[in-house]
Amino acid sequence: MLIELHIENLAVIDGADLVFDAGLNVISGETGAGKTILAHAISLLLGTRADSGLIRPGAAEASVEAVFSLPEGFFADIAGEIDLPDEDVLAVRRRISRDGRSRAFIGGRSATLSLLGELTGRLLAFSAQHEQRRLMLASRQLEILDDFAGAGLADLLDEYRLAYDRHRELADQLADLSQDYEAQAREAELLRFQLSEIDNADLLKGEDLELEDERRRLLHAQELREATAELTAVLSGDEGGAGLTDTLSQIMARLENSAGVDDELDAIAGRLQKNYYELEEINRSARDYSESVQSDPLHLGEVEERLDLIGQLKRKYGVGQGVAGSGEKAAGNGSPGGIEEILNYSVRSAERLARLTGVSEGKPALEKELSQVSAELLGLAAKLSELRQEAASRLEEEAGRHLGELAFNDCGFEVRLSKAESPNRNGADNAEFLVRLNPGMPATPLRDTASGGELSRIMLAIKSAVLASRDTATLVFDEIDAGIGGETGAAVGARLRSLTSGSQIICITHLPQIACYADAHFRVVKRTAGGQTVTAVERLQGEGVVDELCRMMGSKPKDGKARAHAGDLLLRVQKISDTKNNRASIKNGTSTKAGSR
Repeated sequence: MLIELHIENLAVIDGADLVFDAGLNVISGETGAGKTILAHAISLLLGTRADSGLIRPGAAEASVEAVFSLPEGFFADIAGEIDLPDEDVLAVRRRISRDGRSRAFIGGRSATLSLLGELTGRLLAFSAQHEQRRLMLASRQLEILDDFAGAGLADLLDEYRLAYDRHRELADQLADLSQDYEAQAREAELLRFQLSEIDNADLLKGEDLELEDERRRLLHAQELREATAELTAVLSGDEGGAGLTDTLSQIMARLENSAGVDDELDAIAGRLQKNYYELEEINRSARDYSESVQSDPLHLGEVEERLDLIGQLKRKYGVGQGVAGSGEKAAGNGSPGGIEEILNYSVRSAERLARLTGVSEGKPALEKELSQVSAELLGLAAKLSELRQEAASRLEEEAGRHLGELAFNDCGFEVRLSKAESPNRNGADNAEFLVRLNPGMPATPLRDTASGGELSRIMLAIKSAVLASRDTATLVFDEIDAGIGGETGAAVGARLRSLTSGSQIICITHLPQIACYADAHFRVVKRTAGGQTVTAVERLQGEGVVDELCRMMGSKPKDGKARAHAGDLLLRVQKISDTKNNRASIKNGTSTKAGSR
């Protein structure tokens, strides 16, 4: 069960600490106070998408932490997924940063978000406000039926999906192999020509860039030689004339004669000497460069011819070109790519050619395996249908009984199974929920029948049935009471209370008829402090519970009639609890009196 929930800097909540009861926990508050934020906090622990906009203004990050008590053998089910000490409690945490990053922790250790969601999902089931709308979907109805059916069907469905995916894979391969052989031969011949053209070019990565540099030097060889000749003439002199380096050498000799006379002049001489050596190095480099630059029209022609070949290959096989005949989509924007793209195209083409070459050898083996997998798939689908039919009968009975407890008199609930047009990843079945809400009327599809309030109760009836079929320690309802009130609300409250015999229930509600059944009642309040809106969560006791029930009735806490009515609600719930306790005692061979003695 969920023991504690700690929230920091989430929306308008700067800090909230909730310690839950093992039974029915009710959360109430004014509209807009922030009840939905609590629901969102729980959904974050289930791995839902996080938005940095949820972080409270002025805070660097938001965090949600929960502490669960664990059922016996829990860690045996997740062995190998995460290394955790085998304890009877577990803390999980989700942190959201301003930069949009989200981190998950399980037992104080960093974990993936998917693992956090999977682990928390084994401990807690969350029925959000939109769940009622999803209940209208046929795909969701099949999921609910499968969930109700239990682990046996889940294991069989996993096995079926493995077979289904293999069947799809084999069918796709055979479809590829079953193309017209003549077309495949033409495609293979084209691929061989293209691979030969690329191989004969003997391309090297970066070669085109080096050739472009060389081409520019050859085109401007005369200009480059003249420029370096002018440089060396200035530095070394020409036709017997003194150059700059010779002049500097003479000046340095004169300065050397004056060395030690004045420190400032010595510093200047030192700087001049460094520049002299640098100019000497520049002069040598310029002469070497001038000698390396040669005007060679023949070599220039060879370079341009090579670049032209590479350019043709880029246009054919560079970025934006899919493998010929493969149906592969082009990548990029269609402009020519570099040599690396050409080589990548060659690799993909070679792989495609290898597949085409193995057509005649691989087809019979694939056909045989596909036939075997098809038979296996049909057998598994038939078993799924059988288990679903059996589960449908049980779900009809259980959900129908719970509907009667929720003020649906003489109603009916049906699960209609039909064959899908073709098998899919969920099997070969379609499921549809039908309800009969009025005596003498036929059952009609749920999507065409139920109003908002009716749908809330139907959802609760179905959840009750599913919950009883599995070991979910905690069930969270976000406003399951939408569209209902009066005695119907009281019936929903009683049903929620009865669910606590096997699970912990957390319910966000606006109905006093539900809140009065709470074992623990929390109120969400919004206040303004220091110019900022702050939402707080407080656990109510005694008169505080009565005050909140009055508010939920639309009355002031001091309203005498409202307080009397709130007291009556609490007293009625207490009497119901006392009656059930006495019946339980009698069933166990004791009584209240015997116990008191």
